[in-house]
Amino acid sequence: MGLDTPKFGVLAGVRVVFSAMEVAAPFAAGLMAEWGAEVIWIENPKYPDTIRVQEYYSELARRNMYSLCLDVFSELGREVFLNLIKTADVFIESSKGPAFAKKGLSDELLWQANKKLVIAHLSGFGHSGDERFVRLAAYNTIAQAFSGYLIQNGDVNQPMPAFPYTADYMCGYALLSATLAALYKARASGEGESIDVAMYEIMLRAGQYYMMNYLNGEEMCPRMIKGKDPLYAGCGLYACKDGYIVFEVVGIAQVAAMFELIGLAELYASEVAKDAQLISRNMSVSERFEAGLDSYFGSLCVSEALDILASLKIAAAKVLEVSELESNPHYKARQSFISWQNAKGEIVKGTNVFPKFKNSPSRIWRPRPSYGQDTAVLLASLGYDVAQIADLQSQKTIRLSEK
Repeated sequence: MGLDTPKFGVLAGVRVVFSAMEVAAPFAAGLMAEWGAEVIWIENPKYPDTIRVQEYYSELARRNMYSLCLDVFSELGREVFLNLIKTADVFIESSKGPAFAKKGLSDELLWQANKKLVIAHLSGFGHSGDERFVRLAAYNTIAQAFSGYLIQNGDVNQPMPAFPYTADYMCGYALLSATLAALYKARASGEGESIDVAMYEIMLRAGQYYMMNYLNGEEMCPRMIKGKDPLYAGCGLYACKDGYIVFEVVGIAQVAAMFELIGLAELYASEVAKDAQLISRNMSVSERFEAGLDSYFGSLCVSEALDILASLKIAAAKVLEVSELESNPHYKARQSFISWQNAKGEIVKGTNVFPKFKNSPSRIWRPRPSYGQDTAVLLASLGYDVAQIADLQSQKTIRLSEK
């Protein structure tokens, strides 16, 4: 008995197995599922992935997947797991440090079963280093805090984590790109790869822009002031009469035009260099420029402000409420949201698959599986008969769907 995975997308024919909960690593696997890979989600037979508590998000995050309830660390479960690994191209796991290796499932053992296997490990602090950190648990805010990313975000008076779950998604993308790079190499060389993704290191890299100034000159960028760029006036968040906009006054022509627009042309002529592409907050005119912008745009409606900024060729956008997204004409034209049926036959609405592939389009073909829904069919596809599956269930090595 085989699976009924349709062939579509750029990853058609790739089998991905993952053992991870919540957001970061499953996000990478979820994107691969949407791009055509056959993705098998391993859940603990003692308890389901806690993401299932988030009913609507989990419908999005686990669509196009199969659910296998298997205790991979039990004696019988390990044998089943290794048989599954023989059929896989990629294995992704997320745990505290080298948990799989410590429990007997080392990279070397997996490569004995499948020498071409790409193995991706995601953890908060990596698989090597100071043992006091390697064994620690990590979530979004932990990774942000330890990496120096969090301290750069928030208001000048207080740091704040970037939200929602920024580290999880950034690390998911990093895990995805590294896995695909390793898969490319493995298919060319016939030899697998093991990837060590430490969440704090991904966030360290993401926060590098201004950090480089500190590392090489001990100068650190301050945090934002009421949503505005901490280094340059005319860049960031501004309040209008009926909402918020963001814009970036960047470029010689744009700087000159903005000073004229808000009635400060004389100040520009006398105090600003004619080749100024940005107004640094160190410049004597910056406070008057910023105050003029606040006053001018505070008297306008959002639509008026955007029309004016567009006429000056200044990049700008309204800060959209979530309630405004679906009706936005650009969202509609690009089909940024779609609907699909969940396992109960109910309509679920969520984001489409991004990015978009022209010649090998992605698709949503399967709703989020119920807990253990595919355990029996997956084991059967590996050659286990009804009696063997029943025996595994009786020993609580697996869990079958309760439906």
